[in-house]
Amino acid sequence: MKVYVEPTGRRISPFNDPVGETPIGNRPLSYWQDKAIADAGLERIDALEPPCLVIPDTLFTTGGALKKFVEGADGRDAVFVLADSRHGRDSAHVQPGVERIETGWRFSLIRWVAAGHAPVDVVVDPDEKTMDLPMRNQYLGTDTLELAFPRDPVITLHHWIHILSANQVLGSVEMRNTPVWKFAGKLLWAVIRAVSLNKWKVLGKLNTIGKNCDIHPTAVLEGATLGDNVTVGAFARVLFSRLDDGVVVMPGAQVELCTVGANATVSEAVVIRFCVLYPEAVVSQYLMQQCVLGMRSVTTGGAFSIDLNFDQDIRVKLDGELHSSGTRFLGSAFGHRCRVGTGFWMASGRIVPNDYFLIRHPDLVLSKLPPGLAEQNPLAVDGRTLLPLGQPALKDETVSSDTDPSATD
Repeated sequence: MKVYVEPTGRRISPFNDPVGETPIGNRPLSYWQDKAIADAGLERIDALEPPCLVIPDTLFTTGGALKKFVEGADGRDAVFVLADSRHGRDSAHVQPGVERIETGWRFSLIRWVAAGHAPVDVVVDPDEKTMDLPMRNQYLGTDTLELAFPRDPVITLHHWIHILSANQVLGSVEMRNTPVWKFAGKLLWAVIRAVSLNKWKVLGKLNTIGKNCDIHPTAVLEGATLGDNVTVGAFARVLFSRLDDGVVVMPGAQVELCTVGANATVSEAVVIRFCVLYPEAVVSQYLMQQCVLGMRSVTTGGAFSIDLNFDQDIRVKLDGELHSSGTRFLGSAFGHRCRVGTGFWMASGRIVPNDYFLIRHPDLVLSKLPPGLAEQNPLAVDGRTLLPLGQPALKDETVSSDTDPSATD
C-alpha cells in the first residue's frame, strides 16, 4: 500500500522553519513520519496516485494509528476520525482541518483516496490509558487533573503549542509501545541495581546515559535520557527529560519533563518544566513552564513568562485569528536568537519573533541616586531616579548618574 505526504506550506511561528524540521524528542518531525510510515508497512510515493493514503506533512502519529485507519477504510474513500478521548480533548485545539463531531475529531487532511466517492468516517482509537492526579481547585478549577497516555496519538503541527504537545506525548508513545516483557525486565534490573523497592531509588536507575557525560555525584537523575558529553552540575535534578548531546545543566538547576536540544544550557538554580529548548538555547529565567525557546535564544534571570490564567482558557493566535488553547496553563514561545533581558515580563500564550531583543524600559531601572535622602523614606524609582515616594522627578543636573550615592554631578 502507498502513502503520499501532502505538502501544506506550514511554517510554525515564530520559528518559521519548514514544518518537517520541527524538533520532537530532539529529532525532526520528518523522522517520526518516516518511522510511522515504515511501521505501518506503507510505501511512500512522490505524487498522489489513488488508491493511496494521503497524510499532511504536519502530521505526528504512529504506525499503529495509520495501520488501523487503512484497515478500517478497507479500500473505500475514507477520512480519519480520532475517537473521543482525553488525548483528543487535550491536543485537538488550534488545528485547521480538524472538526469536532459526535464520535471524536475528524481530520480532513488524513484520508484514503480510492474511487472518488463520498468518503466514510473511520474512527481510530488512540488506545490511551489515563491517570488522575490530585489538583488544587484554585489553580485550574478542578480537583483532579486527568492525564492521557496514548499508544497512538494523532496531532497535526500548526502552532507552537503543538510542539509542546508532541514532545510531551512522545514519552507515552515509547512507554506504551515497549513490549511488556522488555519493560518488566528493565524494571527488574533497576530494582536489583537499586538494592531497594523504594520508587525513587528505582527511578534513579531507569536512566539512559550517553558517552563522556560529566554528572556530579550529588545530581539526581530520574527516568532521564542523556546524549553524549552532557554535563549535570552539583545538586541539579533531571526528571523524565531528554537532553541531547552537549547540554549543560548547571548546579542547582531542575529540568522536569522537558526536551532540551544539543548544546543548550540551563543556568544555575533555574527550574524548567514541560518546556522544549532548541539547540544552543540558554535559559536563565528562574522559573519557566510550558514554553518553547528557539535556537540560540537567551532568557535572563529576573525575566518571567506568565503561565497561568485563573479564569478561562488562554487564547493564542494562528493565521491572524484568536483560538482557545484548551488550557489555562501555558507559557510563551521565543523565536530563534531572541534575547530577553532582566526584569521583562511576558503575558501567557504570546510569541516573540525571531531575532527580537527585549529589555526592561530604562525609566524603570534605577541609575541616578541623589544624596541626602536618608531621612525621606520610602524611596522609589521615578524616571531612573531614586526619589521620595510621590515627589516629582528632579532635573537631570541635580542628580548623579553614578551608582555611588555620595557622588554629585
